Amino acid sequence: MEKPAVQVTDVIGNNINLASKAQTKDEALQELCHMLKQNDTVSDERLFYQDVLKREKIGATGMENGIAIPHGESDAANKVAIAVLKTRHALAWESLDDQPIRLVFLLVVPTTGRDVLHLKLLSHLSAALTHREVQEKLLREDEERI
Repeated sequence: MEKPAVQVTDVIGNNINLASKAQTKDEALQELCHMLKQNDTVSDERLFYQDVLKREKIGATGMENGIAIPHGESDAANKVAIAVLKTRHALAWESLDDQPIRLVFLLVVPTTGRDVLHLKLLSHLSAALTHREVQEKLLREDEERI
């Protein structure tokens, strides 16, 4: 598989928390949106959150084995990015295997100046996360090391 010009790790930056205390899907999404605002990835935390919720109503973003990849296309997005949240508690989340979620990758997509970068990143992220060994490593990663 050809690597994208920009790697997934390049677009995460500081948008990562591997020790979240969120106990609900909404808390997790709000925490991600707040992190994105603090890191200037989005200009308006509330608008971006509302746009993520609109996308969530379209269909399940939970994959299998405790992983979700929600995304928000929004005027509030300053750039294509990914925010990562690992929770200490399993979260109820609509998923393909009807199991709770512990690892969330929120894809940020600007509505203006869009290109195919977000599709490539989503494709590569999804492909990487289909490997069971990658899923297990991410879910057991020691929060203190990051």
